[in-house]
Amino acid sequence: MDYYIHLLILICIYLILAQSFNLTFGMGRLFNLAHVAVYAIGAYATALLSTDMGAGFFQCLAVSMLLSGLFALLIGAISLRLEAEYFAIGTLAFSSVIAALLVNWKSLTRGVLGIPGIPRPELFGVDFSVNLHFLYLIFVFVVISQFVLYIFFRNSFSRSLRGQAEADHACMALGKDTRQIRNFSFFISSAFAGMAGSFFAYYINYIDPSSFSLVEMVFVLTIVVVGKPGSFWGVIAGTVFLVLLPEPLRFLKVPYVTFAANAPWFVQSIYFDYIPPSILGPMRQLLYASIQFGVVYWKRESLFPVERSI
Repeated sequence: MDYYIHLLILICIYLILAQSFNLTFGMGRLFNLAHVAVYAIGAYATALLSTDMGAGFFQCLAVSMLLSGLFALLIGAISLRLEAEYFAIGTLAFSSVIAALLVNWKSLTRGVLGIPGIPRPELFGVDFSVNLHFLYLIFVFVVISQFVLYIFFRNSFSRSLRGQAEADHACMALGKDTRQIRNFSFFISSAFAGMAGSFFAYYINYIDPSSFSLVEMVFVLTIVVVGKPGSFWGVIAGTVFLVLLPEPLRFLKVPYVTFAANAPWFVQSIYFDYIPPSILGPMRQLLYASIQFGVVYWKRESLFPVERSI
């Protein structure tokens, strides 16, 4: 039972993280590779406030979202002056700066040692150190976050965000401030990424820089691409699919045929054995990567859409 609760909590965390990334990347075609950096800022803000200052749950959550959103505005002030692949490189540079700070600013982040002992919240007399109770808590915030993001996906803001992505000059000709649209989308997206980071810190009870590497960014990007960029319900399905995908592989046993050693060929006996975990582990990762590559290749037109011209 605890195993299934753990998977459901991971799905909830990645639902918030991936859907918020879908707002900027899927709707606005802004290839923001700093999304995992604001995720880390939210996690570290919660970790530091809850351990060093004894702040409560709602205080940590609010500060994490606000700091992540403000950092996004800093990214937007500089990187949004760039276009296409230059914008992606610019956001990647910001992400690298945050990664370096997490490792080297030891007086604040404790470097590679990380921050242990992050306490679970306790609200209204309910102790959320029990994983089932924590699942109820994060599920409530998942519903709230998905509802808010769904509104952004269906209102006039989403049309403006799509407009600046497809025809920036035409959008400006209609009186839209495209820079303000992008900055606002960055703020909202990063604020929810900070929420996901806050819940991640509370759930794991320990964070270190390795949890916020480029690999994590690639995984979130894969979720959005598999679910189809800009598709609200597709990203939800993609999150569930990719989070659960490696789990059956953990129990996979692959048999192979071998022969008795040090015996003449005419008396050798054939027997079956299972591939040892030391070999099967990398094979699972290879299979997982192959499935991801196949889905991304099949959905490549969503990642690299054909530019329309008049």
